[in-house]
Amino acid sequence: MKQLNQLSLFVENRPGALSEVCKTLKDAGVNIYAMSVADTSEFGILRLLLDDIVKGNAALQNAGFVTRETQVLAISVPDCAGGLAGVFEVTDKLGLSVEYMYAITYGRKDKAVIIFRFDDQNAGEKLAASGVELLSAEDIAVGN
Repeated sequence: MKQLNQLSLFVENRPGALSEVCKTLKDAGVNIYAMSVADTSEFGILRLLLDDIVKGNAALQNAGFVTRETQVLAISVPDCAGGLAGVFEVTDKLGLSVEYMYAITYGRKDKAVIIFRFDDQNAGEKLAASGVELLSAEDIAVGN
């Protein structure tokens, strides 16, 4: 199954906090493919797709960050009006609930990539069986 491993970590909502994460990964030689921040007044949840999750996770933990690894799906979406609506038609038909999602840049002509976290651990198999194009970490690496 084409699932991606994502790192999530709490980051204080203060100047320089995101910079520390990025510098830690830079010093470890780890590339960020995608990132998303959901914030509150006190802290943010930073979600990262990395080219080397093992190395990135170790570097962040050694720098004092508390991390959590989760699995997400990268879905190729036609880059046109209604492209994402077509994906939601399939997820709705399958009864899948989206926990969160974020878009990433990607070098594929006429395609966008959306990262999804669903409430159903079998969402990937269900979506693939319904004809939704799932991307692997290697697919995303080639696109960047």
